[in-house]
Amino acid sequence: MALCPGDTTEWDDIQRKFGNLPPLEKEVLQRELDERFVESAERFDPLENRTLEELNAVEDDVSEEDFLQQYRRQRLAELKAARASARFGELRQLCRASYVQEVTEASAGGQWVLLLLYTDANYQCHPMMKPWAEAATRFPMIKFLQGIASEIIPDFPDSLTPTVIIYKDKECVKQVQGLDDWGGGRTSIDTIEWHLAELGIIETDQENDPRTRARVRSSQEDEEFQGKDSADDRAYTSSRLDRVLRGKWT
Repeated sequence: MALCPGDTTEWDDIQRKFGNLPPLEKEVLQRELDERFVESAERFDPLENRTLEELNAVEDDVSEEDFLQQYRRQRLAELKAARASARFGELRQLCRASYVQEVTEASAGGQWVLLLLYTDANYQCHPMMKPWAEAATRFPMIKFLQGIASEIIPDFPDSLTPTVIIYKDKECVKQVQGLDDWGGGRTSIDTIEWHLAELGIIETDQENDPRTRARVRSSQEDEEFQGKDSADDRAYTSSRLDRVLRGKWT
C-alpha cells in the first residue's frame, strides 16, 4: 500500500530509533521550539515596560527577587501551554482514504484544519503552493493539508481550484474558492496571514492589508479564464462537495 508523503515505514522507525537514520524534520522542529521556549522564559523580565508607580507598588508587596521568580514561573507556564498547542508545523499531503481521520476527526475539540485542494493543470494554484507551506510553519497550532482536488473529490473541476476547505469541531465551517481572498497572483505568507485573521482563525500584528498591493488579477480576468463552464462547475460542486464533506463518499 502506498504511503502518503510524510509517512514512514515500521522499518524506518526502528532504524531511526537506533540512530541509523536522521531524525524527521518535525522532530528537529520540535527541538527548536523547545529551545526557543526555554530561552524566552530565561530572558523574560516582568519589570520591563512597567511604570514607576507600578514598580513602587511591587516593592510594597514583595521583594524584587520574589517578584521575578513569580513572573518567570507564570511566563514559563504560558510558554508550555503555547508549545502544547503547536502540534503541527509542517504541510502534509492528504490521501482520499485518510480524509475522515485527518480532516473531520482531527478537527475535534476546536482544532482548526485547513485543506488546500489544488491541481497542477490550473495556473491559479501555483501562487498558493509555496506560501501555503510557509503558513504551515509559521502557524504550527493549525493543521495545514493539501491534496490534489480530483483525487480527494472525484471529478472536481480544475476551474474551481484552488479551494481551501476549513474545518473546526468536525464541521466544515468555510470554503474559500479562488485566489482573490488570499492575495491573487502575488499571494504570500503575509496575505495568507491577513485572510486567516479575517476568518477569525488567528490574530495578526499587521496594521495594513498586504493584499492591496498584491492583487494583480481582476475579477474580470478570472471570469474570462474560467469561461462559461464555470457556472455549471459551481452547480456541480455545491451538491457533490457537500456530500463528500459530510463523509458520504461515492
